Amino acid sequence: MIKYSVCIATYKRQELLKKLIDSLLNQKNIDLSEVELIIVDNDDKGSARTIVDSYFGKVSCSLSYEIQPEKNIAITRNIAVKKASGEYIFFIDDDEYADENWMYTHINNLLKYNADGAIGRVKSYFHVNAPKWITDCPVYHRDANPSGEIPALLNTGNCMIKSEFFIKKGYKFDPEYGISGGSDHHLFSKLISDGAKFVSCFEAITYEFVPSERANIKWLVKRVFRTGNNFTRTHIIKNNKQSIPLSIIEFFKGILQAILALFISIFFIWNRTKSFHWFLRAISNIAKPFAVLGIYPDEYKEQKTK
Repeated sequence: MIKYSVCIATYKRQELLKKLIDSLLNQKNIDLSEVELIIVDNDDKGSARTIVDSYFGKVSCSLSYEIQPEKNIAITRNIAVKKASGEYIFFIDDDEYADENWMYTHINNLLKYNADGAIGRVKSYFHVNAPKWITDCPVYHRDANPSGEIPALLNTGNCMIKSEFFIKKGYKFDPEYGISGGSDHHLFSKLISDGAKFVSCFEAITYEFVPSERANIKWLVKRVFRTGNNFTRTHIIKNNKQSIPLSIIEFFKGILQAILALFISIFFIWNRTKSFHWFLRAISNIAKPFAVLGIYPDEYKEQKTK
């Protein structure tokens, strides 16, 4: 009987996907016969097939593979969820691998706090030549609250949720966020607004690899612009009854916060890490007016899903 479904959206990360699958097959205190790994490939050429095929018939868990050719992370995640048959659904990204106690810790945490969903902690690790002032950037060191508290972030990088919200109640990731990103934050925010209880699980750890192409200024600027844009977009939609006055407030607040953060960045010019941190804050805030105007990034259109 399947109790736990692990949903993985992947795109051209074969070696990292193998490392992820191996980590899931080495989970402690988990009966793998109660686990299914659901891998949905967003590469229309099926580049992950060879990796997944190498496990068929050699593992005690259930394993499935499907191609979803349209460049849309939300649709890809929805396909994975649709195939899930477990009582609980885990999400983990294809550039991560899981701590050996990851699933067991999540399960105990969810039961302990009588919660519907939980968000774990993600630790970044880098390629060997990444400069320290880049690796120290807070963007790579995600906030995580103590277990049982409200999650600091809402994302699918390390998360667990009762499957009933998808299977019985029909919740889905919104394809409108499938190119810009943010479908996870949007969905989980809606679930919480509708009464679902989400908690942090500080001890449930995954490790995310940051390659050279994502350890640089250009990528960081695009990343914080996207997150600032998506946060405001979701915030306005969630409060649609006051969307016009709220949009006006968010528009001017974003501009003022961006100017303030830019001045602080200049003030810390002697400290490269601090100065860059505040510069990124400025970029994140200036993304808010763009969200108000309906201008969204397209991070997933040509890039690897994340």
